[in-house]
Amino acid sequence: MKGGGASDGSVLHFTADWLPASEVFVYDLIRHLRRPAVVVTSNRLQNTERFPLPDVHSFVPLYRVVRPDSLRPWVLTAGLGLLCRHRHVDLVHVHHGYGVEHVLGVVRQRRLPLVLSLHGHDVTGYLEHRPDAYQQTIEHVAAVVVPSRFLVSHALAAGFDPACIHVLPSGVDTTFFSPTSLPDGPPTILFVGRFVEKKGIDVLGSAWPAVQAEVPSARLRLLGFGPLEGLARAIPGNVSVELAPDRETVRDAMRAATVVVSPSHNAPDDAVESLLMVNLEAQASGRPVVTTRHGGIPEYVRDGETAIVVAENDVDALAGALVRLLQDSDLASRLAAGGPAAVSGLDLHQTAARMDALYDGLIG
Repeated sequence: MKGGGASDGSVLHFTADWLPASEVFVYDLIRHLRRPAVVVTSNRLQNTERFPLPDVHSFVPLYRVVRPDSLRPWVLTAGLGLLCRHRHVDLVHVHHGYGVEHVLGVVRQRRLPLVLSLHGHDVTGYLEHRPDAYQQTIEHVAAVVVPSRFLVSHALAAGFDPACIHVLPSGVDTTFFSPTSLPDGPPTILFVGRFVEKKGIDVLGSAWPAVQAEVPSARLRLLGFGPLEGLARAIPGNVSVELAPDRETVRDAMRAATVVVSPSHNAPDDAVESLLMVNLEAQASGRPVVTTRHGGIPEYVRDGETAIVVAENDVDALAGALVRLLQDSDLASRLAAGGPAAVSGLDLHQTAARMDALYDGLIG
């Protein structure tokens, strides 16, 4: 975390969970912001060794002792108020909309600016089940942050004022994910992501036999975790599955890959990709990307310059793009070379500085 100036108070960062392994981008942002961070989560702490911060708190101990349940909102507001006072909190930032109502009491009580980051399902599928989820929140929100223009229309449909909506993408650590030459050896296609429906494991599995038939030496490497692990393991051919990779494993796998693939598509619960960090990390690493025209993905790849973008759910197009890059080394090298420059403006330090500037404006 950057050192704060003498006049900088803290920011209370609220998230329902601290922190799913797939949400490195939340951790990266918080630790690169200027102001000290106080993290509060409503559920049991998880992955604290993977995502260490010095000032992290869970509501769960309070839940165990507060009875009846109807008293919880008042007790939580009082507890958050004490935390805000002792940590000199100037602003509250909620990451994902789930559970934002937990902080409304302290926001009102202490008259704190509230920043709400929406990332995808929390403003698409979530509202299918809870269409009024943000009605109490709207009047208290000073800024809504979305990572792509794609999500702006969804934030507007949820009722937020267009004047308070800001497109601030998550950043990629271009020092950690730095370009290397395309590797020699067997051509390798890499998938990194959760094994869930929207990530397109089903489409990739259907496309892989055609790729293997055209390029027999090719191998597919799947890094991830999730409920569709069985589907990933059922893909035939030269395929390996590695579970719960850490950041170093992902970086090293990208350096060993010829192509990075992200075949995302719409899922039944209306889950969508709002940006897709893996594509940014692949481009920063100097790897060509094969991805889909889905959600906010096209905003953060350059079709024909850093990536080949195909229609979602198109098995033949996905297979064809992968085969083309494996067989055309000049094309693969050209797309790989374009990646680092394409994401240079999305370096984590720059995107964190933009968030700092937003905070400054709201606090000032």
